[in-house]
Amino acid sequence: MRDTPPKTVAIVGPGALGCLLATVLCRISGEKIWVLDHDSQRAALLQHSGLVLERDGQIEHFSIQATADPQRIGPVDLVLLCVKSPSLGQTLPSLLPLLTKNSLLLAWQNGIAHLPVLRREELSGAMGLAVTSLGAHLFGPGKVRFGGAGATSLGFLGEASPQARPALQGAAKLFRMAGLTVRVEADILPQVWNKLLINVGINALTAIYRCENGALLQKAEALGLLRAAVLEAASVAKAKGIAIAPDPVARTIAVCQATAGNISSMLQDVRAKRQTEIEAINGAVLEEALRLGIAAPVNAELFAAVKALEKGYLPVANKVFPVLL
Repeated sequence: MRDTPPKTVAIVGPGALGCLLATVLCRISGEKIWVLDHDSQRAALLQHSGLVLERDGQIEHFSIQATADPQRIGPVDLVLLCVKSPSLGQTLPSLLPLLTKNSLLLAWQNGIAHLPVLRREELSGAMGLAVTSLGAHLFGPGKVRFGGAGATSLGFLGEASPQARPALQGAAKLFRMAGLTVRVEADILPQVWNKLLINVGINALTAIYRCENGALLQKAEALGLLRAAVLEAASVAKAKGIAIAPDPVARTIAVCQATAGNISSMLQDVRAKRQTEIEAINGAVLEEALRLGIAAPVNAELFAAVKALEKGYLPVANKVFPVLL
């Protein structure tokens, strides 16, 4: 593997983040960008109509190669896995045609539930994690609204071979060429948990209160729950020996302020009547808390509330953790 930027990229999942990354990379001439979608009709639409990016009131159009058939894409240098955590298990086997021993896969999921799934899967090439604070919102198939700039961290899931490390550096170069702020971390897990703590404090509450991020700070009850949920999750992280950043509550509040007008991904899912990532976020914190013998009643309350929302529109209920009240 070389530390030069990858020449072929497959973006798996045309959700908000996947479409945003695709438009960002389409700006770089000479790169071959594919979008892989499980929905053949939507893939055909993207192939025909391309992608639309709305940013600061300006509209840009991008042509894209899109398909539902990974065999049509074939092996690529870099795979950006942008499906949400609940879809990960069924998506990973479909990636085999994209990967060789020289490929790099970067997983962009929220929460921590994807980590054991990725560790169990035996795929060709190197496997890494991406943690980003980029904001994006879909307003139609292949139509993405930029929600805010932010840093992205890349790192390996577990030990990486010396041959794999240049591929990660190459991916970082590619994103920097596209205008993103990117860091390569020797240990990515603290960044995973730093973002998890912010998601724990914002996502479920915005879905429950049906409000934008900044509105949480205007509601005394919501702000109190935000503080308590983040502190519970921070206790779990510390018990696991994760070196999280100081004052996670203040950082979560700062994110609410910086993204005051943003609609969280969980609220987007509830509005669209889709399965949320609650199990990967507050649910995963609960699972770790139960294993460690740590009480997490507020996370249990938020988890149960979002599952109740899902139950109102999803045909099959998912697993439910005990409520620690």
